[in-house]
Order: sequence, then structure tokens, then C-alpha cells
Amino acid sequence: MEIQSTTMQDIEKLKQAKEQCLADLEQALPRYRERFDTIDPRLMIYIEDALSNHASHCNLFEALGIRKTLRLMDSYTLDVKRVHRKLKAIEGVWERGRHVKGGLKFSTPRGQQHVRLMPFQVYAECTIHMFVVDVCMERPYNEDDQLLPTEWVNDEDGMVWDTRRLIQEADWFFTRKSGKTELGAAEDFTEVNFLGDVNSQCLICTNSAEQSQIAFKAIKEFAMQVDPSCTNRMGGRFFKLTRNGMSWQPGHKMKGEIKCLSAGKTSKDGLYASVVHADEHGQARYVNSVSDMQSTVETAWGSTGPRREKLLLHTTTAGNVSDGPYKRHLETIEESLLRELDIPLDGKPHRTSDDYWTAMLLQPDKWEITDDLSKLDNPELFKKCNRSIGVTVQPDYYRKRLHEASQSDDTKKEVLTKDFNMWQGSTTKEWIKPEEVRTLQRDMRIDDCKAKDGWVVFTGLDFSQGDDLHTAAYLAARKHPSGRGTEFFADCDCWVKESTAEQSAIRPLYEQWNKDGWIHYSPGKVFEPSLYIQRLDELLKKGVQFARWGYDKYQSKDPINTLKAFLQSNMGVVNPDPYVQVVSQLNSEFNGPTDNLVKLMFSKPIQAFSFSPSPLWPFCFGNAVLETDGRNNKRPVKRAQTDSCKIDPVQAIIMALDLYERYEGTQH
Repeated sequence: MEIQSTTMQDIEKLKQAKEQCLADLEQALPRYRERFDTIDPRLMIYIEDALSNHASHCNLFEALGIRKTLRLMDSYTLDVKRVHRKLKAIEGVWERGRHVKGGLKFSTPRGQQHVRLMPFQVYAECTIHMFVVDVCMERPYNEDDQLLPTEWVNDEDGMVWDTRRLIQEADWFFTRKSGKTELGAAEDFTEVNFLGDVNSQCLICTNSAEQSQIAFKAIKEFAMQVDPSCTNRMGGRFFKLTRNGMSWQPGHKMKGEIKCLSAGKTSKDGLYASVVHADEHGQARYVNSVSDMQSTVETAWGSTGPRREKLLLHTTTAGNVSDGPYKRHLETIEESLLRELDIPLDGKPHRTSDDYWTAMLLQPDKWEITDDLSKLDNPELFKKCNRSIGVTVQPDYYRKRLHEASQSDDTKKEVLTKDFNMWQGSTTKEWIKPEEVRTLQRDMRIDDCKAKDGWVVFTGLDFSQGDDLHTAAYLAARKHPSGRGTEFFADCDCWVKESTAEQSAIRPLYEQWNKDGWIHYSPGKVFEPSLYIQRLDELLKKGVQFARWGYDKYQSKDPINTLKAFLQSNMGVVNPDPYVQVVSQLNSEFNGPTDNLVKLMFSKPIQAFSFSPSPLWPFCFGNAVLETDGRNNKRPVKRAQTDSCKIDPVQAIIMALDLYERYEGTQH
């Protein structure tokens, strides 16, 4: 009941956040109307439509994205001409509703035609290109210097400055049939061939070779519109096409090119990107703690270093993924958008470190996410997920898809992910209850598990760099006093950053646990690895014997390096790698130790497993549900993706049990 209440409180906070956001927008929006209309009247059409009927077809994070755009308009210079050039390159020139000249043709039921972008598409494009920022080049001007067209000299200090596009990253989290593939291709094609540097390079990153062909299809069609002869084997007048790329003909003054890169097949040779387009990034998953798609994106993005203007564009739907790089990325985007509510819309400049990205997230509100198809049958919800309904998507499309979803579990997953942007990929069920854990708690700590009494300790480390707990979970093992089997004891030390604790929804709990010694504060905004090393040194001096340490390598480099350095310098371990091992938290890796933990906890007639009296054990087990994927692999996951839902000690003790099982395997 406690956990359900907490979850409901978090949902209520999100609802309150939406109410505050809408109130802020209603009050501030009239001040921006003239500026929006100067750029393109469709911007206000999109915004007013999104916010109409009390934003019934606009989710919280879409509204927060609009609010962020207003703040950026107060904080940076608007480059209206740049926006007009971009729209003209895509749409061409229109007069009185008719196409006059230029632009790209898009696929329609009537064939390839020039079309005007829908208001939400105009907004998506404009938020990338409408803001510019002045950057000091950190060099004084000399008379012989040849300045770029965008560079200028500051009269006050004589330094060279450059005016460039503010936005370097954009997220288009659009559902199927929203035109994201062609719009993304139009962004790539026009930026490389018409508006960017002479030697622009776009790298389209996909999960597979098949997806590369889909992503590249629209690029090919645009190229053939501009240069119909480019389909020749030797290329055409302007362009040369290959299976996975497009470039200008050798000898032409333009040197731009577009390449497709599929996951796991990325060569670092010849990469010098100005645009990186991560297509269907949401389908990427971790395999053995590694995502080939994410590695491809990072390799491509790393090549943009010398570029003065660069862009990372994510175009994707949700995926059948329990844990993936884009899903994690999206969570950080949503957290940042929520912080926008702390910044006033008062017409004054307010700049933040997150101003370099923009996001348009079309999805249900968090409280609307469900697998009950009957609750999804709502026209306002349809429009919240897809702004193209009534234009390129038939009005009855969503009801037909819901009917199809009711016929098959596989179709249902596809509809929920692709048409509603709801993450799928696994099922969850209730697991170990808090009261079941309390019956296994005993009055002792890991400090009491000394080597002289036969105890050996295995430690699971979870040093997340987010807002979760930084945890060392200890699994002590020794021969059972009855002489039958092994006795296990679990304890944990947890740290939380002071900045996190101050803003947490469960701050009173943190304060009480800190007072009682169950949780410790790490000063500042970054976890200090030396805190764990101090605790480890304390336990070693008390006679506690450690056998192995396990860690999830995601964002744990500094703490693990610190641990290895301690083992080398203080304990004389020449090579600490055999003792400090990676333990993956993938379902397939967690499955065995998760099952074994349950067996040990409820073993009969001899009690083989016990916990320390820390209140974090029942709290965190109560926050966990059991996730089962399509291959029947199991692991505990958070009951809800909220600030108050912590399960780090549970995951860390399973890591420790995995280490114990590895160790036992080497002893026999």
C-alpha cells in the first residue's frame, strides 16, 4: 500500500506540473505571437492547436518543449532568414496556396508532389534552425586574417567571434505514419547539399542494413529529383549514387556526401560528419552491456569534433526494448524538461547548459500509459500521439489498429510501441513483498562477518551517475552452522548525493535514514568514490575478508578505477582484474541469480538467507517487480520510473550472488 501511494503521488506531481506549464504558457504566449508570425504563421497554428481544449491532445513533455522554446526566444537571437532558407529548400516557393518553384517532392497518394509542411513539422524544423549564439573564437584579430562570413570582431576587446546555430541535438520522438522518415531525409539532404558547409557530411546510423535501405530511400528520391541522370552507373550531372551513399561528382565545387552506417559495421575511416542522423534509435538494445547501434552513433558523433555547426538528429518510435541507450537518453530529456518549470518566463534571458538541444515528444501522458486497449480508444489520445491524423493518416486508422491489436499479442506490442510510443519488450509481475523481507532480518551488520568466523564476502557495486542510490551490497557466505549447505547474510551501504537528496520526493526518508546511519551523503553533485574506499578500508581493518567485487560498467569508470588503485597500493594486489569483475544487468545474465535468490530466501526447513536490519531492504524489495522477457529471462526492475522508486540494493545483491556462483564454479 505504501508503494502504491508513493506512485500515485508521483503521478499527481506530473499532473500538477502540466497544470503549471499550461498556466505559464497561457499567460506568456501573447508576448511571442508577433515573433512567431514573423518566422512562420504555422508555428502559432501548431502551438494553439496543441494547447487547445486544455491540452487534451498534448502531453506534458510536448508542452514543456514549447515552454522551453519560448525561453530560448528570450535568451538568444532569432535568425529568421536561416529558417526561411531551410523551409524554402524543403518546400520551395508557394504563392496563394500553389507551388511556384523549387523544393523537394514528397511521396503522396497521388505520387511524388511538392507539399507544404504540416504545422507540427514546421515547428520541428524551426526549433533546430531559429536560434543562433555568439561564440568567442579565443583569438585576437590580425589585419591579415580572413574571417568567415559568420565571424566578426568585437570592438571592445579585439577578439574574433562567430555567430552559429545554437541547437546541436534534436529529438523527434514521433509515432508511425507521422512523416518522420521523409522529414528527417529532407533535413539531411538540404543541409548537406544546399545550406551547410561545402564539404558537409551526413551519416545516417541504423540498427541494420535493411533499416539503412529504408532510411536511404528518401535520400535517393530527392537526389533523382534534382539530378535525374544520377542513376547512371557513373553518376549524373551533379550526384553519384551507390547502394548506401550519395556524393557530388568529382570535380564539382560542392564536396558534400551522405553515408549510411549500420550497427556493428562501422568503419572509422573517412568520417567527418556535420549531421549525424540516428534513425529508429529507440530499437537499439544492450547485449552484454554493449549496444552496437549506440557505438555507431557515438563513433559518428565523435567525428564531428572540428565542425563549427553540427547536428545529432534522433528520429524514432518507442521499441520492444526493456533497457536501451535511447530509452535512457529519453529519460534524461524528460528530467531536463521538468526543470524548465523552475525558470521564469518573464521576458528576460535565462540560459542553461541544456540549451543546445530541442525535443518534440509525441506520446501519451504518463498516467495514460496502459496495455488496456479499451482505454486507448480516445480520439484526443490518438492526436496526442500523431499530429498527422486527417492529413496523411486516415481518421479511422487508430481504431483499426486497436482492433488488430486485440487479435494477437505480437500485433498488440507493435501497435503500442509504433502507434502509441509506449515502450514494450517484457511483462512484469509482483515479486518479493516487504513483509517477507522483514521476517528474514536479523540484528547484525557486515562488520560482524569476520574471516575468523568463516565468512567470505562478495560485493555488488552499483555506482550510477544519475539520481539513484550509490550502493555497495555485501553478500557474506560461510558453511552453515548446521553443517548442511551454506549460510548467507546480506547487508548494504548506500550513498546519495546531497544535491539529489535536497530535491528528492522522499527527502524526509533520506534525512531519517541518514540520521540512523543507514544512508550516507556524498557532498556536491557528483558521487565521491573515496567514500566507498574509506568504508572498505574500515571493514578490512575489522577483519572482514573480501573475495570478489562486481560492477555494471555503465557509468562506473571512476569508482572502479579508484577501487582497483586501492587494491594495488594498499593490499598489494598486482592485478586486480580477476577480483573486480563486470556483472551485466541484462535479463539473460540476471536470470539465474534472480531465481537462486528466491530459492535461498525461502529455503526450508533450514533458513539459509538473512538480511541486516536496514530499512532499505524491505523498502527496495517493495519497489521492485519481476520483469520477464520473451525468452523467459527474469530480473527485478523498478515498479515505476519515478524519483522515489529505488531498487539499487536489490540489483546489487543479485550481482553479489552472481559473483558467489562464479567463485563456487571455479572451486569445484
